[in-house]
Amino acid sequence: MGAPDSQVAAKADPHGKTEMNDVDQTTGTPARSLDEVPPVPPSGTVQRRGTKPNRATRSVGARMTVGPGIKLKGEVSYCDTLVVEGTVEATLTSEVLEVAEGGTYTGSATVTDAEVHGRFEGELAVTGVLQIRSTGHVTGTIKYGRIEVESGGEIAGTITRNESPNTATTPLGRPAEPAAAPVRRAAAS
Repeated sequence: MGAPDSQVAAKADPHGKTEMNDVDQTTGTPARSLDEVPPVPPSGTVQRRGTKPNRATRSVGARMTVGPGIKLKGEVSYCDTLVVEGTVEATLTSEVLEVAEGGTYTGSATVTDAEVHGRFEGELAVTGVLQIRSTGHVTGTIKYGRIEVESGGEIAGTITRNESPNTATTPLGRPAEPAAAPVRRAAAS
């Protein structure tokens, strides 16, 4: 009643399921029954169309958002950008930390840049720019490369400026961008 098994191609999703209407690649007609669909080859023998190898690599620009009403506790690693809209109690080494208005971060963080609209409490080491927005509150032991505090923003605790050498690296081990040279203006005559 149907095409021989050799002419019917099985389409499998990542979970190994086949569909009854898988198309015969030679004639373009759908299989009429599951008996006409050949078995899926064992994993690793044939790369199936439409699937990618399962690799445990970290993507470039890895970003994690802890949404409003969510609480996260622990250690955060292999994250380029952490956005805190909820509550985080953690140790963080990252490129960027963003604490949104209404978000709270408690713990320690070593980052290249930080932007705080909400609350940060603990130890914060920023090798680049620490931006405290008008609704931001930062308390604890703070080290920064450069700081910007908007009107209304608050900072309290032990605050020191990092004197970074030209060979500095970011918290994730990437080379830091060199600091801009100071600009001197000549007096107008």
